[in-house]
Amino acid sequence: MELSDRDLAVLKLVRTFSQVAATHLTELLFGDRSHSVPDKVLGRLVRLGYLSRVGRRATGSKGGAGAYVYQLGRAGRLLLDVDGRLSPNVNNHALMMADTYLELRRAEKAGLLSITDWEVERRVPPSVRADLYVSLDFPPQGRSSNFFLEIDLSTEQPARIREKVAGYWRAVEMSTADYFPYVVFVVKDQARRNELARLFRQLPAEQQEMAKVHRLDDLAESLVHL
Repeated sequence: MELSDRDLAVLKLVRTFSQVAATHLTELLFGDRSHSVPDKVLGRLVRLGYLSRVGRRATGSKGGAGAYVYQLGRAGRLLLDVDGRLSPNVNNHALMMADTYLELRRAEKAGLLSITDWEVERRVPPSVRADLYVSLDFPPQGRSSNFFLEIDLSTEQPARIREKVAGYWRAVEMSTADYFPYVVFVVKDQARRNELARLFRQLPAEQQEMAKVHRLDDLAESLVHL
């Protein structure tokens, strides 16, 4: 069976993040269709082996069942030449990466910004790999800026956070560019934001200027003012 352009767009988006929820796919690729359309398309791609359901995304503090989470199935991996095995578990880090991208697309639709380039797992020599790199235009301000986004699930210890920031600072020292992007840690709640902000205040002054932390819910508005 020949796949449509939209089918291929679904598979490529899943490949990019490794796992996405049905809600991501629906809003990003099926915004012009009724809710029954993505259900039918995703169900068909699962039956054909191009997609595989990992499980459901937990919602709320009590972990109730939410939207289905998808990864590439065996046929999808063969088609897009993706190595590796199917994951048996939901990858919350991958889902929050997709959440972050979705928030930026929503801001773009609202006219707050324009995404001119983006990449998942961008290598930042010599030793760092950014979860998400974005290049943004801000039409209301008439300016552009780039950012390295680090997706934080509140699980990494302070020593690991300091190590990551230090890795970015080594990249700054190696860089010959006039401008180095801000490194923005994206968190879910205010408590974690306060925790990382306190940690960053203990860093050397130059690293404090480079490293920022913002909540996912107000990320786009925060980037406008950086």
